[in-house]
Amino acid sequence: MEDNFKLTTEGVLIIASSNSLKDKYKTEEFNYDFPDGLSQLILNNSIIAITNSGGDNLLVEFSLEKELDIIQFDKVIEQSIELSENDELLILSHAEFTMISNKDGDYKNDKCLPIKFSKPIEKGKYLVQIAVIDVEEEFEKYNAYFKVNINLKKISEVTIPNFVCELCE
Repeated sequence: MEDNFKLTTEGVLIIASSNSLKDKYKTEEFNYDFPDGLSQLILNNSIIAITNSGGDNLLVEFSLEKELDIIQFDKVIEQSIELSENDELLILSHAEFTMISNKDGDYKNDKCLPIKFSKPIEKGKYLVQIAVIDVEEEFEKYNAYFKVNINLKKISEVTIPNFVCELCE
């Protein structure tokens, strides 16, 4: 399973469990204080938040259970996410995440704009590899600052604590 799409991050790339957003924001108000407002979701391995000061436009490739040759990339970030029954993986800009969180956490709410990436993924714990190539010097070719490969690999237990980090450094 592979998907390719372009995404403008608005400064933060979010990878999230759709069920976790619904569970949290159906009863809680969204806290705009970044990253503190997301800390519980991050600690629960429900979302991954990656800041992006190097340029908002990304060319994203999503894959499942692929072996990445990490030496091909400028940087590889590894974190984890846990998906529940009938869950979907969302890859979002910070603006989309904020909009969804303000609408009871349900991205299917008709008041939310359609998002670029949502995929039903089997329940389980996953290692999320975010592999980055800086293509800023070839911006005209790609219309993006970075090529980002997001790969999920099923794992038996969550061993990597999530934390907010920078896409490029």
